[in-house]
Amino acid sequence: MTDRWTVLVAEVPAAIEDEVAAVLGGGSLGVELVSAGPGMSAVRVYLGTGDDPAAWRARAGRILEAHGVAPGAIAFVPVPDERWVERWQESLRPIPLGRRFIVQPSVDAVGTEGREPIRLVPGMAFGTGEHPTTRMCAAALESRVLPGSSWLDVGTGTGILALVAARCGARAVTAVDRDPEAAHVAREVVAANGASAVVRVGVGSIEDAGSTPHDGLVANIQASFFVAQARDLSAVLRSGGVAVISGFLEEDLAEIEPALSRAGLEVVERAVEPPWACLVARRR
Repeated sequence: MTDRWTVLVAEVPAAIEDEVAAVLGGGSLGVELVSAGPGMSAVRVYLGTGDDPAAWRARAGRILEAHGVAPGAIAFVPVPDERWVERWQESLRPIPLGRRFIVQPSVDAVGTEGREPIRLVPGMAFGTGEHPTTRMCAAALESRVLPGSSWLDVGTGTGILALVAARCGARAVTAVDRDPEAAHVAREVVAANGASAVVRVGVGSIEDAGSTPHDGLVANIQASFFVAQARDLSAVLRSGGVAVISGFLEEDLAEIEPALSRAGLEVVERAVEPPWACLVARRR
């Protein structure tokens, strides 16, 4: 059997594996995620015979840097043709999200099990809500988003959490991501779910939230972001506004919670799905 395909392999923190895979995998033949050790994942992007490895390396480097990952951990490996595309497509399945929703990563009509479907763009396999941090954020949004409220989604990735906020009754959701490709993916997902009138997607971060305070924000980002920018998170919330944050390990709480407190954010709820954690904090 001859080596026909090439796989681009990039190691990233497991907390952002979905977001990186969704953006990096655009235009590829398929993507898969495998464990790369404690807290790390390998994003494997399958390339065709006509793809330019140098161009893909440059693109991967830009995407990793936009997600705060050093671009050095990028490799290319040959793989034999073993009908992996068919196996990958067959593995896509609906993913329950929170208590109300189900993410449908396939174009085929599937049963919703009584849940409200969130559809992904055809061909996009990840950023699907399968990661524990995404699930915990979605569950928190279901109980915290009030009808008519305004929300901010920082590091929106594929836009799924912004959609959850909109479906739960938010009148306006601003979704931002530093990575232009991620913002492009999020716009497509929002449009595919008919939510473009409610969810506005842009390139940027917390500093691009606008001057009007929000009723709530959600951010599924690595721990260092919350420690460094806790005051910025507090500043974009109105008095009594809530922040739903995750993307970090339970062991990171010892550093994150004091940073939030110093910024005027009081933790009112904790959720843990080992080893990951999620916090809900209210602006005092």
